[in-house]
Amino acid sequence: MELPFPHKKWTGQDWDQVKNLTKIELIGLLQKDKRWRQVETKGGRYIFFNPQHKSPYQYLAIHYHKAGIRDKHLLRSILDHWCCTREDFVSWKVIKR
Repeated sequence: MELPFPHKKWTGQDWDQVKNLTKIELIGLLQKDKRWRQVETKGGRYIFFNPQHKSPYQYLAIHYHKAGIRDKHLLRSILDHWCCTREDFVSWKVIKR
């Protein structure tokens, strides 16, 4: 199934800084992003809503746990769905210039 989100191209240096984000850190960053609003916490899932996306892609769920994301394809998929930019990560001090 083709997703309506553009696939991000990361430089090696940027990806090295982003790839080790934990799910807890992703949840914190999503809470800072004004485009997304946390609508529910259900069990270990944090569910965010973005009205700019078409249904059913308006929702993004992150399953909470302390471990990092072992599947880097999952992380790339989350970042594509999130539609955040390199500039967002720089402003949140995840990526150092």
